[in-house]
Amino acid sequence: MAKVRGTGTVSTDLRKWWLVGLLGLLSIAAGVLALVYPDITLLGLGLITGIYLVFAGTSWVALATIETQTTSGAVLRYLVGFLSILAGLICLVRPGAGVLALLIALSFWFILTGVADLTRALEVQEHRVISIVLGVVGIAAGVIIVANPDIGLATLALLAGIGFIVRGTVEVMAASWMYRLGH
Repeated sequence: MAKVRGTGTVSTDLRKWWLVGLLGLLSIAAGVLALVYPDITLLGLGLITGIYLVFAGTSWVALATIETQTTSGAVLRYLVGFLSILAGLICLVRPGAGVLALLIALSFWFILTGVADLTRALEVQEHRVISIVLGVVGIAAGVIIVANPDIGLATLALLAGIGFIVRGTVEVMAASWMYRLGH
């Protein structure tokens, strides 16, 4: 089985490079939409974020089930996956409920994925730079968003957009690296 450890992405199986790349492209698309339309309504931002979080969470849970990994790695994948799905469903079901609900869902998703990435960097010594970058960016974006609950929608869109674009770019780079390594 072709695997690489420490990519900092949702999968370490080199054959799943396309999934890592797809999640990266979806993240970049969500980020660009948030930046291009900073005055986007809460409904639109909530739906975009919700769709992304459900898809990403489902991927994390599925891969936690089918890939071999350490026990703590599996637990983190399940935790991040289920919480991502829950946050995404909240955004989809109640996209217009208020900025605070979206802020909390989005900030905790960023923080949890950041912690999962940093934990993976501590467990795996090789190729840990990507995990560290994703972890720091995720935690920083989550903390910035949750630290100021009065943040405006335009600022939320800007922070979410930047966070999604950075994460997506790193995931696309990781997918490219995984593809080259696997072929």
